[in-house]
Amino acid sequence: MKDRIAHIIRAKNLTAAEFALRLGIQPSNISHLLSGRNNPSLDFVKKLKETFPEYNLDWIIFGRGPVTVSEPFVEPAPIGQIPAMEEQEKSEEHLSEGSLFSQPVDVDVPVKQLVSSTESVLKQIILVYSDNTFELISPR
Repeated sequence: MKDRIAHIIRAKNLTAAEFALRLGIQPSNISHLLSGRNNPSLDFVKKLKETFPEYNLDWIIFGRGPVTVSEPFVEPAPIGQIPAMEEQEKSEEHLSEGSLFSQPVDVDVPVKQLVSSTESVLKQIILVYSDNTFELISPR
């Protein structure tokens, strides 16, 4: 659960102290939770859900289901039953025209050239893993 708490802190681009302030608890409590010294209490979980209602309670407590309540849940494939490459390619053909992943990418163009602009500032990087989990990375 400590990893999911850390995930919420990163996703909201907060420091541990700011997160504690929003929940109305001592910053040392967050430090103890994130280090694994203490486990979250029911009161903590209730405050977390009240403060950030967009997060799915099953995900917060058990790490299962979608991360947020607005996300559809996709049941992960059992180990050993991952679709063959041909099946994945067929499913990719059904992407909509406007889909981010349906747009062709010129692999010879450096990434910096694709995103660089005099007015652009890096806001967030989202890493999406094959098991449908993701990680948000925000510059501090």
